[in-house]
Amino acid sequence: MPLRDALGNVEPYRPQPPMRVLAERAGLERMVKLASNEGAFGPLPAAVAAYEAAASELHRYPDGGAASLRAALGERYGLPPEQVVPGNGADELIRLCAAAALDAGDAAVFPWPSFASYVSAAGVHGADAVRVPLRDRAFDLGGVLEACSAPAPGGGRVRLVYLANPNNPTGTILDPAQLRGFLDALPAGILCVLDEAYAEYADVEPEGPALLREGREALCVLRTFSKVYGLAALRIGYALASPAVAGALDRVRPIFNANQPAQEAALAALGEADEVARRVGHAHGARERLREVLAAAGLDPLPSQTNFVYADVPGGRADALAEGLLAEGLIVRALRGFGAPGAIRVTCGTDEENSAFAEALARVMARDV
Repeated sequence: MPLRDALGNVEPYRPQPPMRVLAERAGLERMVKLASNEGAFGPLPAAVAAYEAAASELHRYPDGGAASLRAALGERYGLPPEQVVPGNGADELIRLCAAAALDAGDAAVFPWPSFASYVSAAGVHGADAVRVPLRDRAFDLGGVLEACSAPAPGGGRVRLVYLANPNNPTGTILDPAQLRGFLDALPAGILCVLDEAYAEYADVEPEGPALLREGREALCVLRTFSKVYGLAALRIGYALASPAVAGALDRVRPIFNANQPAQEAALAALGEADEVARRVGHAHGARERLREVLAAAGLDPLPSQTNFVYADVPGGRADALAEGLLAEGLIVRALRGFGAPGAIRVTCGTDEENSAFAEALARVMARDV
């Protein structure tokens, strides 16, 4: 077949069946999904109104430059609009960063466990994905720097670093001083991508935009409207980047990658600061209660700076625990695909959903999963 050899090393995304299908298989009327880190409360009303208002123009192509959204985000972060790049969710921008930085034989470096899209982003471009193991369930930035200074396994160069901050799936966040020290020590010629998809949930928001305002060149910061803003289905995210990196992303991104209803909904969502703050506050309380529930059940959870909680499962039986919870009508994420086969990740839901999870977890653990 006339297909690229590199694709043989890329594992395709294998989606979970729809919730209604899972409910039918389990003989249940309802499934509670706490697996994908979606916002617990749905889209913001202003975003829904803007989305509906855009429906009459569906026969028109979207604004390929996303001018209004870029201007609003530039004003929010104190950056020129030209340093804002729209994306079909942050996930597309992860792939576009690889397209801008990697040639075949080069390498991307990132801590592991972390977001699985970093692996495929490197692989589809014929580059190596160099995983640096966590140390005590935290980023080993020294190990990342060592990997960046070593030759790429494929004979090229290390050209790209992904750092999820806060990290998915562990929910941990980097100390700002450590991050700055890492960036200062990063060898020249390497693009650092700070994936800040969960930034709004952190106790103190990560400093990616501030680092860009300082004029750092080889830096790109990714954010999204999929989480706290509740727009996951619309696939709308954005990159904040240095002028050179933003220009490169604009050269590799599809012309109409951000559809118009998504742009309009995102713009409206930016004006809902009070409701966003309420949702963040709810997540702060919910993640702590979930951590307590997981610990009381005998799991080993980590404190979280996101809207989810990571927990190691006794005996490494994470897959069995996830299957047991699924039979109870609760969907959580077993983390084998994220590089943590002995752990699960539980998204903060509504209070009722979190209570249902606690009750189901107690039942499943009582059966000695």
